[in-house]
This record gives sequence, C-alpha cells and structure tokens, in this order.
Amino acid sequence: MGQVLKTYLGLFFLLLIGLVGIGVVAAGMEAAAARDYHADVISEIECSNFNAGVIAACKSQARKNGYELAVANYVYDAERNQQMAEVILSYDYAIPVLNLVSGHEIRGFAR
Repeated sequence: MGQVLKTYLGLFFLLLIGLVGIGVVAAGMEAAAARDYHADVISEIECSNFNAGVIAACKSQARKNGYELAVANYVYDAERNQQMAEVILSYDYAIPVLNLVSGHEIRGFAR
C-alpha cells in the first residue's frame, strides 16, 4: 500500500515540475518576442527618420500586442540635424502556474 502512495506522489511532483517548466519556457518565449518587437520598432523609427506618424502607428500596434511603448525624442545638434529617440517597451513577465506576474522594461535608442 505504501508503494502505491509513493508512486502517485512521485507522479504528482513530476507533473508539477513539468507544468512549472512549461510556464518558464513560455515566459521566456514571451520575453524573446518582446525583445524582437523592440528591435523592430527601433529599426522602423530609424528607417522613417523619426516620423511622428510612424511612431504613433508603432505605439498603437504595441497596444494591440499587449505592450506599452514610450518614445522620447531627443535632439542633440544645434542645427537639429541629428536626432535620437529613447524607446521603452514595457511588458508583463508571467508564469501562470506559480501565479507570478512582474513588469519588465526594455530600453534602447534609435539613432
């Protein structure tokens, strides 16, 4: 009888470890997708030469994808020739099995 209890307890812990592992991998994939999206937004802003319409479209697309995007434009040349923008992408890092949700940010610069 004791062997049956040990077997079911072992299967329960194996299932628990498997679910936590799947949650960690899924959260890692979400973080990688956020990093890729952040790099795409920076590339899009640079290619459009800091166009306000493109920045607004990127912000609306980020909202649709479940992210929050903030873009702060900086001008560091007296003739306003050279521009730079700080791009901040906020997303949630979640592992549902553990009921763990934390906010993360990715910061970068478009030049």
